[in-house]
Parts: sequence; structure tokens; C-alpha cells
Amino acid sequence: MKRLILSFPLLLLPSIATSSDQNEFYEANFQLQMLSAKSRNISASESYSDFRKNVYKEPFENGVFIVNGDTPIPSEDMLERFYYQEIKAGWPSSDYGVKLIVHSPGGNTAKWSDAIKLNLTYCVSKEFKSRYEEVVNKMALAAKEWQESAGVIFIHKPEHDLNCTASNKSVLFDVRPVDVNRQYLARAFFPNYSRESRNLLIDESSFNLDSNQKLNLVGILRHELGHVLGFRHEHTRAESGTCFEDSEWTPLTSYDPFSVMHYPQCNGQGDWSLSITKQDAKGASCLYGPPVSSLTSLTAQSTFNPNDCI
Repeated sequence: MKRLILSFPLLLLPSIATSSDQNEFYEANFQLQMLSAKSRNISASESYSDFRKNVYKEPFENGVFIVNGDTPIPSEDMLERFYYQEIKAGWPSSDYGVKLIVHSPGGNTAKWSDAIKLNLTYCVSKEFKSRYEEVVNKMALAAKEWQESAGVIFIHKPEHDLNCTASNKSVLFDVRPVDVNRQYLARAFFPNYSRESRNLLIDESSFNLDSNQKLNLVGILRHELGHVLGFRHEHTRAESGTCFEDSEWTPLTSYDPFSVMHYPQCNGQGDWSLSITKQDAKGASCLYGPPVSSLTSLTAQSTFNPNDCI
């Protein structure tokens, strides 16, 4: 969740109350798009070789390329395709936010099937050593919050923790430690990735955070599990005004500057606690249905209205 290069000053959108206010909103949003297009053009002016030189590649076996702070790209071919289709593609059209966003490569929504979404199994590597129990507990806390937001169930399989590798096909994904010199705090994957790329990797730096910041491991894992469920960085929308990534996504709700998937330094209005908002929960329910009744209260379930989904 680092290595973001382009940034612009914080810009706040006016609320919409009257037709005059609405015109101001559209004008402000247009200006944000222009700023984003400017940042995009700066990146697009690079050749692929220049772009490639600045992309971090994990230095271990089956290591992937990392773009957008914590998004893995498994191969050189896919990285080159990403560059030409997304970096050089320019700014996508926008309908000004009347539409949480989900990864949609090639227009196909990346999500877990109805059978798998209730059986999202994972292992936690014993290579965490003295931090193993901490990771187990904080994974459970982060998973619980998503389970209380939508119809998904994460299941830890401790019997596979001694063999928690990318080649273990008895679990859907593995949670392992890495030391990549703070290139990222953690990184995950999207549902359409193959098993060898379905890893949630936690860098050593996630255990040595500034005590004065709200950022903590549970928040980091909430964000990364959002990616596991298919959710993209919220700040790639036009409304953010900066940090545009690509157009391979589909909106589920209106723009949420407080989203757990929004980097604060990308004009986000939330903080580094990376908390799941009501809008995040709504978007997750739109994709996966309401929470399973045994995992949350009837009151929480009653807040979901499928008519609110875009």
C-alpha cells in the first residue's frame, strides 16, 4: 500500500441540493477529471521500457510485479498488456458518480461463485514464527468485518499452516510473510487469479508501524481482503481527482471518499484506520448478497436493499 507517485492537493466536492449546486458539482467533478487526466498523461508519456524500470518485482520464487501500490501482476506479458491497454489508454468516461467498485477485466466481473463465496479457505504460514498467533487473530478480525457486511465466509484451515505455500491446493489462498524492504505493507489478489498467484503476503514493515498513526495490521488486512473479494481501489474513480489506475472496473455504489479501499493520500477523506464504511458494506452486499444470518444480527441484514445497487 505504498509507492504512489502522483498526488494533488485535497479537493472536496460540494453536496448537491439545488440545480445551482448540481451545476457546481458537475463543474467541480469536471475539474477533478482534468487533474486526473493530467496525471495520467504524465505516466502515458513514458515508453514501456521506462515504465518497466520503475515497476517493482518481488525477488523470490513466483514473485510478481506490483502496480498501484499493492496490486500484483503475475507475468511480464500481463504487465506489458497492462501498460498498453491501461497506461496508454487515457482517462475513461465518467457519469459523475451516479453509478465500492469491483475488478472487471475485459468487462467480466471478477467475483467468487455462490458456492465458493461461503468457503473462502486459507492457511496462515508458521513462518510468521512468534507473530503467527497475532496474524491468525487479526486475519479473523478483518474477515469477520467483511462477513458482517456481505454474504461471504472466510475459513482458516490450521491443519495446512505447516505447508502454507502457493502450491497448496487444499486451500483457496495462503497468508505468508515476506521482507520486501517496505515496497508494500501487504498485497493480495483478485478472484480471477490462478491458485499460484492467490497469496496474501504481509511485509515485515506491517509489524513495525508508527504508533502515532492509526494504521494497524487489522486495517491493512481489511483492505487486502477487500481485494480478495474483488474490490478495486476507490480512488481510481474520476471523483478522486488523482491516483487513477485503470478502467478495468464496474461501479457498485456511488463514490465513497471514506472507503476502506481508498488511500487517504489520494484525496481520501478517511484515515489510515482503513475501516469498512456503510457504503462499502452496501457495495459488498450488492455483489455477494446480504450477510449470512448466523454471522450477523437481523438488524444489520435489514439495512440491505437490493434496489440501492447500481
